[in-house]
Amino acid sequence: MKTFLLTGVAAALAAAAPAGRATSVYTPLDESGCPEIARVEEGSSVTWRCRGHAGIPLIVTVSDDRFDIDAGEDNGEWESPGRFSATGPRVEWRMRRGRPFAIIYRLRLTGGEQRESSVLGVESIGRPGHPGCLVAWVDGRLPNANAIARARADARAATFRCGIDEQEQHGAAQ
Repeated sequence: MKTFLLTGVAAALAAAAPAGRATSVYTPLDESGCPEIARVEEGSSVTWRCRGHAGIPLIVTVSDDRFDIDAGEDNGEWESPGRFSATGPRVEWRMRRGRPFAIIYRLRLTGGEQRESSVLGVESIGRPGHPGCLVAWVDGRLPNANAIARARADARAATFRCGIDEQEQHGAAQ
């Protein structure tokens, strides 16, 4: 009887989380607690290496009150909305089979004549010799912004070809 119950529970769990289904892990993001790895006085640019997930660092750069976030490797591209921004409190790591394949982060947008809003960045994860990049911007005011960001990460980030594939924009993201 115990074997039957355990087998039934295992089958139910397998049905609830099919192989390859993406899940999320969250880590805090506070660049003030991260070691600084670069500074350019002209233009006031600072880059930090922050703790990420599964040994994958977050590379966070601020220049002219605008933020760019990369995972794994700095891709050398400036991928930030045009408005002034500030980082959100956490990063969502999209996972498959226990491995991160994308991040989703929120930037609060300020300044300009528009009212304060936010945008979600969907980014592929880089590795040595193969940096990741921005896959999509999602307007944080959309009622289902988080679901859209997860869907875009799950559908595109693992196979996104940086510099070749088109970045997506959902809503008035910038």
